[in-house]
Amino acid sequence: MQANQVRQFVERYLAAFSAHIVETHPDYLTVKLPVEVDKDIGNRPFYWSWVEKMNLAYQPLVLTFAFHPDRMPDGLRVEHLHLGAMRMQQIFASAKKHGRFLCMYEKNTASLPGAGKRRSTPLVPWLGLNLKVSLICDKRRDIMLYLGINLHQPRLVHDFASFLFQLPLSPTIPDYFYTLDRKLSVEEAVELAKQEVDAVIAQEDQQWAMEARARLSEELDILAAYYEELARREPPAEQDKSESAEAADAPAEKAPIPLPVGATVQAREPVVEAQQSLDEYRSSGGRILDFLRANSIQETPREEINQEEWKKSTPEEEKQRRMDELRWQYEPRIEVHFINGGLFYLHSTPPAEKAHPAKTMRHLPASRRMM
Repeated sequence: MQANQVRQFVERYLAAFSAHIVETHPDYLTVKLPVEVDKDIGNRPFYWSWVEKMNLAYQPLVLTFAFHPDRMPDGLRVEHLHLGAMRMQQIFASAKKHGRFLCMYEKNTASLPGAGKRRSTPLVPWLGLNLKVSLICDKRRDIMLYLGINLHQPRLVHDFASFLFQLPLSPTIPDYFYTLDRKLSVEEAVELAKQEVDAVIAQEDQQWAMEARARLSEELDILAAYYEELARREPPAEQDKSESAEAADAPAEKAPIPLPVGATVQAREPVVEAQQSLDEYRSSGGRILDFLRANSIQETPREEINQEEWKKSTPEEEKQRRMDELRWQYEPRIEVHFINGGLFYLHSTPPAEKAHPAKTMRHLPASRRMM
């Protein structure tokens, strides 16, 4: 995203929450954050916990965002917003959190009745779902699906998001409009979308999965050959023989020499050293820390490591672990992720598809091509 695109996104994000813009400038933007935005990007969790617990008045947070690093204003506390900034990532997360589901109404002024006609216009309920189908192996391909499902007269259309971008939408129902009843529940519409996703996946060429399994089989054969060669060169029997040979070559401990009968051993008197003072110890070149250790501080014994818990992995265990890693990397799988969706009440009708979605990559519409 370029600097102008970042600014457009931030302005749309703030406008969605009706944020108060204090000052706008070609180089920066000063805004007073509303409550929802402050909780998401203000980084004041302790402040909000205190305000909500004590039921205090909210003090809005005022921030100034700059979008061009070479045109930062002087004398203002400005934060540079760019694609990799932490605050920008918080804005993305907040937009995803609050914009995952929505309800919008078409505000089509062309269909409004005249001044003398007080006739209402119906709005048809549509369920819009934006999905991402991922074909995953050691490579990855994504298919974006923008599905629209008519809940009044059940039917499904593709590329529904592009159609919505052309309509004037409002979060409140306009005057002289009313909504039709839903003959299809949301759960039934979701099941219809699942069937369509299965149909799209079934039309995809399965060559990618066959090639992935072939690469997996090749990698597993190479891994098996490696460990077979490793076992042939270093058999465990040789290691046991070397350990027994080292034990045999180790010198035996000398037996104690017995004393003659009637002989006694005189015990040596312990030598008592004169206690030195700290000044004497320092004058002789000793360190204060050594003196304290010798007289008062006791060293904490190190914790003994239980060698039985530190076991080296066997070749079979290591081989199995690497085989599991290869299967996780190469095994083909399909994942479907829900991006966002909403309920739309429309007066306009999406264009009917002339044919079923194309089977090949070349004929896929722009919204469903592999990313």
